[in-house]
Amino acid sequence: MRKLLSFILLVLPLCVKAQPVTLSGSVTDKGDGGAVEYATVLVVETGQWALTDEKGNYSILNIPAGSRTISVSCLGYATYEKEIQLESDNLKYDVRLDRDNLALEGVVVTAQSNEGSAATSRFIDKSALNHIQVLNVSDISGLLPGGVTSDKSLTSTQRFEVRSGGASEMGNSSFATAVEVDGVRLSNNASFTETKGVATNNIASSNVESVEVISGVPSAEYGDVGSGIVKINTRSGATPYTVTMSTTPNTKQLSVSKGFEFGHSRKGKSLGVLNVSGEYTNSISDLRSPYTSYKRKQLSLNYSNLFDKGIFSASPLRVKLGLTGNLGGRDTESDPDNVLDNFEKTRDNSFRAGFNAMWLLSKPWVTNLELDASAVYSDKQSRVKSDYTKTSSTVSIHGTEAGYFRATPYSDNPDAAVLLIPQGFWYNVMRTDDRPLTLKAGLKANLARNFGKVSSNTRLGVSWNADKNFGSGLTSEDEATAPTYRKYNYGKEVPFMHNIAAFAEENLTLPFGKTSLNVIAGLRAESTSIKDSGYGTVTSLSPRFNARYRILQGKDRKERLLRSLSIRGGWGVTMKQPSFAILFPTPLYSDIRVFVAPANSSGYDYEAYYIMPVPMLFNPDLIMQKNRQAEIGVDANVAGNRISVAAFWNRTKNSYYMADRYDSFSYKYTNQEAVNTVSIPNDNRIYSIGQDGVITVSDRTGALPDELAPYKERTRLIRRDMPMNASSDIDRYGLEWIIDFAEIKPVNTTIRVDGTFYGYKYVSGDIAQYSALNATMYDGSPMRLVGYYYGTSDNSNGRVTKNINTNLTITTHIPKIRMIFSLKLESSLMKYSRNLSEMEGGVRTYPAAGMNDKFPTEGLSIYDDRCYALTYPLYYTDVRDGVMIPFFEKYAWAKENDPELFSELTNLVRSSSYLYYYQKDWISPYFSANFSVTKEIGDLASISFYANNFFRNMGQVYSTARRQYSSIDTYVQSFYFGLTLRLKF
Repeated sequence: MRKLLSFILLVLPLCVKAQPVTLSGSVTDKGDGGAVEYATVLVVETGQWALTDEKGNYSILNIPAGSRTISVSCLGYATYEKEIQLESDNLKYDVRLDRDNLALEGVVVTAQSNEGSAATSRFIDKSALNHIQVLNVSDISGLLPGGVTSDKSLTSTQRFEVRSGGASEMGNSSFATAVEVDGVRLSNNASFTETKGVATNNIASSNVESVEVISGVPSAEYGDVGSGIVKINTRSGATPYTVTMSTTPNTKQLSVSKGFEFGHSRKGKSLGVLNVSGEYTNSISDLRSPYTSYKRKQLSLNYSNLFDKGIFSASPLRVKLGLTGNLGGRDTESDPDNVLDNFEKTRDNSFRAGFNAMWLLSKPWVTNLELDASAVYSDKQSRVKSDYTKTSSTVSIHGTEAGYFRATPYSDNPDAAVLLIPQGFWYNVMRTDDRPLTLKAGLKANLARNFGKVSSNTRLGVSWNADKNFGSGLTSEDEATAPTYRKYNYGKEVPFMHNIAAFAEENLTLPFGKTSLNVIAGLRAESTSIKDSGYGTVTSLSPRFNARYRILQGKDRKERLLRSLSIRGGWGVTMKQPSFAILFPTPLYSDIRVFVAPANSSGYDYEAYYIMPVPMLFNPDLIMQKNRQAEIGVDANVAGNRISVAAFWNRTKNSYYMADRYDSFSYKYTNQEAVNTVSIPNDNRIYSIGQDGVITVSDRTGALPDELAPYKERTRLIRRDMPMNASSDIDRYGLEWIIDFAEIKPVNTTIRVDGTFYGYKYVSGDIAQYSALNATMYDGSPMRLVGYYYGTSDNSNGRVTKNINTNLTITTHIPKIRMIFSLKLESSLMKYSRNLSEMEGGVRTYPAAGMNDKFPTEGLSIYDDRCYALTYPLYYTDVRDGVMIPFFEKYAWAKENDPELFSELTNLVRSSSYLYYYQKDWISPYFSANFSVTKEIGDLASISFYANNFFRNMGQVYSTARRQYSSIDTYVQSFYFGLTLRLKF
């Protein structure tokens, strides 16, 4: 009883509700003392805000009392942030902002940690973006811990991947990385061509103001994500004319922007601000043959306004509207030095529209109400012109119905299922029309309260988004000469995919003496459905939790050795929707030539084909891909040296993949020997085929009656795609660190060491099917055997990788001359990988001494010895009876007793083609150095120059698996440089 009373007395003071506070003041320019209009004043903990008026004044009502962080930001000024105490009923707080330029102390050109966040996130501001001269927003990945400088050319597709090892890994890591531009989610869910993340090539880099990368457990607000969120913020607000000109050996860029302030109406109401930005970028792949290029022509309009008069005087409403259009794409023109006139052109046109309304109500039941809506439409049409040379007539098959069809000249029947193309040389242009659309709308509300010294911020929200593709798919611009293909109209065949979600999240800050605990707990519920499809409605719940405990903090510790210390951690579940490439892949067809007429003196030509559509297998049990994330981190300040360390773990469950499934069908086949038994003379024969597959031979003279040609009934396998969830988990884990050493003031120099250890492991435990469709049975008939393998039908069913990347950045900033230099040394200290073949409770792969051996060699190990590898299916079936037969026992028996069966089963044995397939592969360390400098010329201009790999490292790296050296070009970008000039007026 005494303990209970003590607990109540301890907690009771924390739960006494405090009176709200009004915060008001002015924001002025620190240099000239002038008012700063349109500055955003934000109370970070509660989400309450205000915009300054033409006199720089602001006022925020009904703020819960207590310790609050005030953030003041305005385009062109350095962000001001400070923790203050709100205790009295009314507090006047004036802020003086520094202009954001290199004359300011403390300019940072690296990724900054968000020290107030319970989840790991990094922030890259405009100074850092200008310094590294971003041409593609994915270039900022090189600023993250252990980040590596990437290729600056836009002719290759660039994507974001957070805490991942690249495209070779399982689990669709780039597809699970969410990308937002000004709150507008970019999505690749409606793509039919790939299951990857959105390409960032069509995002104008010159208009980007800042980028935030959330790599920890995200808020419950965010859905359709698996491994990180990248939030890109573009320029908005009133700004001077800004002209940017960038040049590299391969890329030229010109951009112009201006923020127009419309002033106020006669009644004093704001008319808003319109920021206009235009950019033209042209990038080529190779200076020696500049005929492969990527162009980006983009126009952005960002309008914002504040309604704070009349009915909105006590509850201001802020409205933002953004429109962005891009024209461009990749163009591979024919080199004039080449004889052929082939080309490949791919559009990358897009239109983004985003609307956001934030209503600051500051009521006892709601603090903020936020409405957002967006639409993203893309045109990714590709056109490929190819040449064809045929010395004899050839066929082109376009039929989509099952049955037997004769090859017919286009002039006789343009709609024939099988077309006969005469011999010769010609060009044909194939077009793939891909036009995805993503719609999204959401409503969010928060309620900020105080219970004594306990701060609470409750957030609720609902959202809806839909994905659809309006493209017509693959077509030809000349059907008479088109190769074999089938039309698959995305817009007509596939409906919308809808997702409805709701979330609730509580953010509590509990003070305990001089320490404080911040706890964020949330739950997200989602429902995904596709009407009139083979898929049902899939629902999911995603709990998420983050916490940060500030152990040491405060101004009184500035002179101590350990000045601040906090511990943070998080755990959560995220869900990723599938793409249309998984749900509705392009249908397959099996085309078989079933008859060719013997040659005769009249030149009569007759070919017949059997078309078998292979419909995709729907998987009604398909569920959403799930990621379980966890991290724990420590942030400290030791004698002015800031240290941040975070360990993370990410497990992907139910990852999407396409599985092969085999079925069989029968058809009638007639060879030339069969028609030789027909009594009608060869030169007088006319052939026809019915839908029963039987060849009828007629006499063109009418002298002899029709005859039916003998045929054989054949059985053939067909491969079908089936979307699946992997049964095995994918683990990614690692450690990130950043050490920002205290500034060496005599030389204005800072030193940063950052890096990451990253590990990945995956071993598939699924049962995979495989058949050698191009092989035949011993008697020459089509292959009928299907093998069932553990994991995959490849030699390996898993892989493990471990990497250590670390960077040393030395930055010298001289504010008096407004110049900043940086030298970054990138290093790979460990790069390890190994293929795995594992099976629970058994052996999956066996060693072999010779490349052509089909049985294991005693005394060898696939992991310990350099040898070849043999992988056998667990079982096999003959589609004629479907009986599952243990493979290895039957294979060994057939070698001694049934040579024909042995030959057929050998087609199912999977063997490696080199000795080091399972060897540990350690790549020797390698290094690269990058140099950057930025100089401002007053407030009028700035110039930046960079040289990547400026020491021209052209060495070699050693591979322990291959036991040989190879060029470092595969791992390190070649020497590259660029120059950017910015003008403001």
